[in-house]
Amino acid sequence: MAKFTHLIRWAIVSGPMVVKMVRQYGPVIKKVIDNNPQVVHKLTGKLKSYQNAKDKKGVPGVEARLAVLREQVTYLYASANTPDVAEKATRWKGQLAKIEAGIPLVEVMSDKEQKRQLKDLNEKIDALSNEILAAVVEDDIQDAEILDEDQ
Repeated sequence: MAKFTHLIRWAIVSGPMVVKMVRQYGPVIKKVIDNNPQVVHKLTGKLKSYQNAKDKKGVPGVEARLAVLREQVTYLYASANTPDVAEKATRWKGQLAKIEAGIPLVEVMSDKEQKRQLKDLNEKIDALSNEILAAVVEDDIQDAEILDEDQ
């Protein structure tokens, strides 16, 4: 039960969509934890790496968050179980690339304008991260369920 509680804490920090996904799969997660405890460690590690990147401020923080999300989108695309997941991953990759393309412009702005632009970028990243991290949680849980069924 402690592992599930630990996962819930990281989900809360990661965003509302992730919390919703963990709640939706709660009974399944508990079963998976009993059969495959390393899944929780893997999942909390992913959420923790995003949170660590989120703790950084300014342009380096934006770049760190984008790097973590890009890694997760690549993972989702590679492990996509359905065409829908692959399409979403492709769309997210494009959205992340657009945000990333704007970073050099932000770096040359005045401090006041830079602060405003960083706020806008962080809001866009927050919205994307909710969707991406929720999909990562769902994918990892589904993969763990398949592993449990095979055993």
